Amino acid sequence: MLRITGVILTVASFFVLGEYFGAKVDLRCSQLSEIRLGIGFLRGDMEFNLSPAAVSAEKISERLNEPVKGIFKDFSERLKAGETIEKAWIRALTGCYEKTFFKAEDIEALYPLGKIIECLDIEKQDRGLKLITDYIEEKTNELKTELYRVRRLYRSFSVLTGLLASVLLL
Repeated sequence: MLRITGVILTVASFFVLGEYFGAKVDLRCSQLSEIRLGIGFLRGDMEFNLSPAAVSAEKISERLNEPVKGIFKDFSERLKAGETIEKAWIRALTGCYEKTFFKAEDIEALYPLGKIIECLDIEKQDRGLKLITDYIEEKTNELKTELYRVRRLYRSFSVLTGLLASVLLL
């Protein structure tokens, strides 16, 4: 009876671990969508309301979910402290990196946003923001198509690993 309980607990533990790794892809996808939404809000607020970036970022942070909310809030606070837009954006991204499920390639693709916002030419801002949102949209679509396959892979692998560990422990 004790062995059966041990096998069940081992397999369940590995299954939960597999679900965690499968959920990371889903969380990355949702956080990328959230930051795309924030960039869209920032673009609209700066363009139509002619708000400064610090005020826009603070307003936007109230409309977003964590941890993306923290990125925009940190960005706003750094701008109010007197940092340049580019430095404030890069530091806000890197400061909140551990709280997100972003990969290094996502952060690198988001770095130019500070330079784009700092640019005075509205046409260049628009093109730059479109490039960043296009990257995010492409990566999100990629992750959505990959999500089902990855989740299935992690589930199968985790259950098989749990069974193997149980056999080895018996």
